[in-house]
Amino acid sequence: MKKKEKYIYTILFFVLIVTGVCYYIKLNKEKDLTIIEIAYKEPEYKFNEVIEEIQPVSSMSANIVWDGLTEEELTAKLNKNLYHELSGTGKYFTAYTAETGLDPYLAVSIVNLETGCKWGCSYLAKKCNNIGGIKGRPSCNGGSYAKYNSLEEGINSYLNLIYKYYWNKGLKTAEAMNTKYAESKSWTKKVNAYYETIKAS
Repeated sequence: MKKKEKYIYTILFFVLIVTGVCYYIKLNKEKDLTIIEIAYKEPEYKFNEVIEEIQPVSSMSANIVWDGLTEEELTAKLNKNLYHELSGTGKYFTAYTAETGLDPYLAVSIVNLETGCKWGCSYLAKKCNNIGGIKGRPSCNGGSYAKYNSLEEGINSYLNLIYKYYWNKGLKTAEAMNTKYAESKSWTKKVNAYYETIKAS
């Protein structure tokens, strides 16, 4: 009887050991899987979440040029206010604004006043791509005014003048520019009339 009991106890002990080992393996397996999920899935989720938050802001900031408008929107707005020979040249003003920060509404307003293009561009603008009455060489038909190979070149030359001698010196409105730029006291009023039209368009 004792021998039989000893045999039964041995079997039970063996079963308990096997059960314990199996349970230990199962616990460790689940633990390892949990660690893998934490190490792999959670960082991946957080990374994607950050990307989704940053990308739209970055993309938006890169495209805005002026007054909450993208390059395409600003160009379209300027083109509505550029006439005759200057029609479709909004892209040159937009590009200059994107590079320097010069107010494109102010630039187009002054150009419209200088060239008279709303009613038909000046001779200098038509024949020599000179939109600001800039003097220099090569000469426009033998006179003292400069001739440019293209409207883009003429526009950029004039915007360089406005930027260097006025905008970059803190003269950033028609009022601030008037005394240095023009003798006429009505110049500010005329420029601002164009400005408000452009802004509202």
